[in-house]
Amino acid sequence: MARQVEELEFVPLDAQPVLDRMDRLAKARDGWINLMPGVREEVDDSPRPSFFSALFGSAQPPVTMCTWMPPRGGRHPGDEVTVGIMHPRGRYATRQLNDLGVSLPPGWRVRQDHPRRGLVVLVPDVAAHAAVLDWTLRAGAALTSMDLTGSWKARVYLPG
Repeated sequence: MARQVEELEFVPLDAQPVLDRMDRLAKARDGWINLMPGVREEVDDSPRPSFFSALFGSAQPPVTMCTWMPPRGGRHPGDEVTVGIMHPRGRYATRQLNDLGVSLPPGWRVRQDHPRRGLVVLVPDVAAHAAVLDWTLRAGAALTSMDLTGSWKARVYLPG
């Protein structure tokens, strides 16, 4: 059976519909939310992948995609929220975020910071959803290499 998917457009200052979905998924301990920033499409000056990067898959799209997942239920339940960010900024995303003023809050930890597989952060499940969403959107915007519109799209994969 295919998962039901909802799509929402929002701006960070009016993110209550996304926070409501985060609450729902956290209670179910299932599902996930993909978050994509709106980008200006007037000019596409993004570099085209070279032959070698296209061949070996090292080129990344110029826009980030963030994923929020609640702690898992089931046979191996977790107690941490997972935030993943696929981004075009290459190596050391955590260091770049620190330099851009988007440091990890205390108690959050990096599981992965890889140039092709992205950044994965583990967040204690006691962290407020509003704080997690705020950090995720700021980090996603900071790691995007295109001009942003200020709006975001959330694709919510509802519990199955």
